Amino acid sequence: MAIDTRTTPMRWPAGPLDIALRQKVKGFTTETAEVLRKWQDPALLATVQGTPVNCLVISWAAGLAADAEQQQALKPLLEKGKAAGLSFVGLVEGEANKAAAMAAAQSAGLDAVAMEGAPPSGAGIPVIPWGKSAQMSWRASSPVLAVSDGVWPGVPQERTPMGGPTNLPWVDSNGALLHIARTLGPGKGIWVGFEPPQGAKLTAQPYMLAAADVATYGGRWVISLDDQVLGGLAAQNSASMDTWKQVIGVVTFFEQHKEFSGYQPMAVLAVMSDFAGADRDLAEEALNLLPRLRQPFRPIARSQAAGASLTGLRAIFYVDREPADAKLQAKLMAFVRGGGMLFATSKWAKPEGTLVPDEPHLTFSQRALGKGRLFISKEEQPDPYDAVQDIQILMSHRQDVLRLYNGSSMNCYYTGSPQGREGVVHLLNYSRRPGGGGALLYMREPYRTARFVSPEMASAVELKWVSQENGGAELSMPQISAYGVAELAK
Repeated sequence: MAIDTRTTPMRWPAGPLDIALRQKVKGFTTETAEVLRKWQDPALLATVQGTPVNCLVISWAAGLAADAEQQQALKPLLEKGKAAGLSFVGLVEGEANKAAAMAAAQSAGLDAVAMEGAPPSGAGIPVIPWGKSAQMSWRASSPVLAVSDGVWPGVPQERTPMGGPTNLPWVDSNGALLHIARTLGPGKGIWVGFEPPQGAKLTAQPYMLAAADVATYGGRWVISLDDQVLGGLAAQNSASMDTWKQVIGVVTFFEQHKEFSGYQPMAVLAVMSDFAGADRDLAEEALNLLPRLRQPFRPIARSQAAGASLTGLRAIFYVDREPADAKLQAKLMAFVRGGGMLFATSKWAKPEGTLVPDEPHLTFSQRALGKGRLFISKEEQPDPYDAVQDIQILMSHRQDVLRLYNGSSMNCYYTGSPQGREGVVHLLNYSRRPGGGGALLYMREPYRTARFVSPEMASAVELKWVSQENGGAELSMPQISAYGVAELAK
């Protein structure tokens, strides 16, 4: 089966090479080795039978003595899996001989290999780029790109629970990474690879959040299980089987709601950048911080901005220190003159407009231009938090398309259908446990109907709009441990 945007991948750790690689990691035990041997057994392919998982990512070559043994040991697994309609991707990493690994993969009947860096010329097998987001080849011919530097989502236990002036805890999420990936690789399937923390004795909720965090933003998690769950599944342990069932429940939920992936962010703020080089850190951090401020946004790649629609936008944060070219600058200045707000770096070429009296405590100075405002950073490298917080202040909460209350450990992501008749608000609970009360969602432009659905719930819950005196309306959300979504219709 060809690998494409519909493929649902799972990391399948098994065999001599995985044992050799894990021996290099602190905490390796003989029990771990035994689990990795057990997962060579073709009988365990029953684990994914009847699930959306249709592709297994296996270790194939790493430049170690165990490479050849691995490729021989996995033959029965490959044979039975292919007969069952599964695809296999061989991961080539480390100091492996790429040409030899690819030839062996082609001979073994693998559907593709995944590797970091450029493949050898004349590849006889499809190659999936597999590497860190900052080094990804976004224009590669592969229909799928695999980003290897995803994070295990949640409220980090090693950090202080309070996340600074917002009084909201910091959360680890793959949202910013996926916003960048889908912006720079439009039309590509984005796989996100990250491992669960070993030895943490994880319950089902962290796994459910991991799957939902990636799927919410249009990616596919390369499902990875810790040693405890892997061992439990091999032994038919009821707790591990329940965890697996709930993870697959989240993956199935998104398969049943494929339309979500075609929806677009609903926001009055755009973040414009090349998301590369020296400016990537500021851009990525802005995309991480804005959800914690409850500020919806739409990312726009600077290379595509000249042809991008600015309809519906009230403000644009132009992140890059490299000035826009003449065509883009003219477009952005027209946006400002028409009543928009443009936030730019200190390197913005030839700022136009009349200076407005300075606000010393703000990151930006401002100029009046036509009906709008041009804001220029006072520092060459502004603090990301100060920058996005001041952008929100200067836009004012009158521009809010939504607000979320009573969900300090939650992020929300608002998207709408191309026709504008349907919308969804995804809610992700990074504490991974229900709070004391359900979240409250305010929308400036309420829809006609609303209902709440979740892989944690047996059936949908109809929601009732409560009108507010100052306009807009609110919805009370049911409690969730990891993920749920409000489906809206006009």
